[in-house]
Amino acid sequence: MGRRKIAIQPITVRTNLWRRLTLLNRKTGLFKKAYELGVLCSVDVAVIIFERKPGHPDKLFQYCSTDINTIIQRQIRFDGERDLRTPQDFSG
Repeated sequence: MGRRKIAIQPITVRTNLWRRLTLLNRKTGLFKKAYELGVLCSVDVAVIIFERKPGHPDKLFQYCSTDINTIIQRQIRFDGERDLRTPQDFSG
């Protein structure tokens, strides 16, 4: 049985449990893919996720194939060709 395609939209279930489980699973998968991309293609990869919950301090999740500060400084100073994406690039 194959995977089915789901509609990407905010989770509106009344309990936060579904949202937390989805974040946990997708974050783990995203970090794994970032690791694999870095190893397979010999590139530096950084993923930064901020979780906001009303009434709680923000939570930071990050994966980086090297030092995160080095990657951020490279991004700030970079003046070459850029391939920039926004959510509109992925919505139907």
